[in-house]
Amino acid sequence: MAAAEDAIQTTTVTPRELLLVAGATARVLRDSSRLADIHIVADIIGRDRFTELLADARASGEPDVMRTRPEIDDREVDFDGLRRLPSDTLGGAYVRHLDRNRLTVYTDPTSDRFIDDPDVRYLIHRYRQTHDIWHVLVGLGTQGHEEVLLHAFIFGLLRLPNSAMIVALGGLKHLLLERRWDALRHTLRDAYRSGKAASPLLMVRWEDHWATSLEDVRKRYCITPITVH
Repeated sequence: MAAAEDAIQTTTVTPRELLLVAGATARVLRDSSRLADIHIVADIIGRDRFTELLADARASGEPDVMRTRPEIDDREVDFDGLRRLPSDTLGGAYVRHLDRNRLTVYTDPTSDRFIDDPDVRYLIHRYRQTHDIWHVLVGLGTQGHEEVLLHAFIFGLLRLPNSAMIVALGGLKHLLLERRWDALRHTLRDAYRSGKAASPLLMVRWEDHWATSLEDVRKRYCITPITVH
């Protein structure tokens, strides 16, 4: 046990990093599309949690995702092939989500500016690449309040500090100030509970399930879709 604890010792957030987090957070509050600033905050405050998640996943052996390091990009995924799948399959629903919202897949590697461990960097990269798959799994779009609800799900599942921050600050902006009272009172709680009840998702090779019905994938991983009230 002591060796495991030593392997996941927390890192120190420096005063300079705290200033970077504060500045990036302020900019994101003004413009929630500032992806680089979102990642600065997430990398700094979330690196220890991802280190813990990786250690937990490795407790029973090296996960296949970490061993093979798949990429969701044009080289490894046939997106035109996904478009030919029925819309009720995971792959068909995923690519339609991308097309409907005019999204492109995220391909940038995680920066080594704040994270030294290449395995942790890849895990964060994988998490970011599969973010839109999680949107599909829980049945949420990409509007501001839906992002908040997705992060309530993620916090229930992974306990990411940046998800807690998004729920708190984004909830103020997109639920409270936009007067989404039912979402604030009910859906936020439902999303958190759905994440808490779901099976581990971080190490799933979603590429193996493209042709599987979305309903079956949800059942397999105990995911309850989120209904926005």
